[in-house]
Amino acid sequence: MNQEEYSAVSLANNLPLRCPILNICTRRAYTIYFNSEYVKNDVENNVVKALQKDGTLPLNFEENQIELQGEGPNLIRGENHFYFSNMCPEVNLFDNNNSLIQDFACIEGDYDKYRTSDQKRAIKCQHFSKCPEFNKYIFDLNLNKGNKKRRQSIPQKTKSLLQKEINSKCPICLNEDVGHFQIHHIDENPENNALQNLLMLCPNCHSKITKNDISKKDVINLKNNLLKKNIV
Repeated sequence: MNQEEYSAVSLANNLPLRCPILNICTRRAYTIYFNSEYVKNDVENNVVKALQKDGTLPLNFEENQIELQGEGPNLIRGENHFYFSNMCPEVNLFDNNNSLIQDFACIEGDYDKYRTSDQKRAIKCQHFSKCPEFNKYIFDLNLNKGNKKRRQSIPQKTKSLLQKEINSKCPICLNEDVGHFQIHHIDENPENNALQNLLMLCPNCHSKITKNDISKKDVINLKNNLLKKNIV
């Protein structure tokens, strides 16, 4: 499953193009840790601290993390081969710095230097909507619907990326003369400050979304189109 196929699944199911829980997902954290061999330099053998140290994970990760659901990531690596399973599909698909098989949303794959063809193989691919952590997140979101969530401060770096994403104009009404942009949480969870879950826009359009004058489906489609333009 390549990026185009992956995006098609998201659009067909009215989901964000990228997984909205990347910054709080334990499966993704372990996948990056194993794939990039952090263990070689991690004397404390602490996945979270190692990834926080280089900025891969937010400092409040442990407060908001979604724990592993079911079997965790597994990697067997030798000098001339490797085999992995139960990995986060987004790491291999989008994160070239930490992927073992680039450009495929594979959760299981292998490599054999001495294989005459297909030395690297994506054995099983999967969309984030099938990940147990994402489904746990959705289950908890629905279970706690109506309970007031604790708003988390949005990092300045995230705000700057959102401003760049919309090119400093409201992505809905295209107004460039906006005194103060506001940030909308697409899943309506103020604790989820993942970039994929946030949309910067003018106060007037933000109010229309809140009043349901603009549908959630339209908001998701808009965010997906913005992500497509900036996808890496």
